[in-house]
Formats: sequence, C-alpha cells, structure tokens
Amino acid sequence: MKLPLLLPTIVAIGLAVTNPNEASYREYIRQKEGLPGTVGLAVADLVSGTKKGGVQRDNYLVASKFYIGGDGILPREDIAWGVAGKFIEIKK
Repeated sequence: MKLPLLLPTIVAIGLAVTNPNEASYREYIRQKEGLPGTVGLAVADLVSGTKKGGVQRDNYLVASKFYIGGDGILPREDIAWGVAGKFIEIKK
C-alpha cells in the first residue's frame, strides 16, 4: 500500500536533486555553442537591467525554465527547460 506513494516521492526527490541551476545552463551553452554562445551570454548580461544577468530561471523544484529578457529592456523569451540535469530547448 505504501509503494504507490513511495515511488513518486523517490522520483520527485531525484528530480529535485538533479534540477539544473543557472550556472549549469551557462556551461551547457558554452559547450554547445562555443565562442558565439559565450559572447551571446555576455551581451545578454550587458543588455539586462538586473543584477542577476541576462539568463534567469523560474524554479519549479523538479524542473526549471530558463529565459532571457522580461526586465523592461527586452521582452521575455523562454529559451529552455532544465530537467534531471539535461536541457530541452524551446523551439519557436
């Protein structure tokens, strides 16, 4: 009887522990895009009006949504989901 509650709890804890943060996303972009990705992140940081920088995230405990803009200078653009240490890019 406890198994139906135990299994989802274990999965949720595993997802929460492996939920990527902003630094993980920045490293992912640097590895995937190379120098253009690094320059793009630097430009987003410069254009951003916040102290957090250009790339920000909404944390949903088991997953995160990464976005740029939304601070009044640039319109918000969702760019990726982070789940279980992996990133899923949002295509437009």
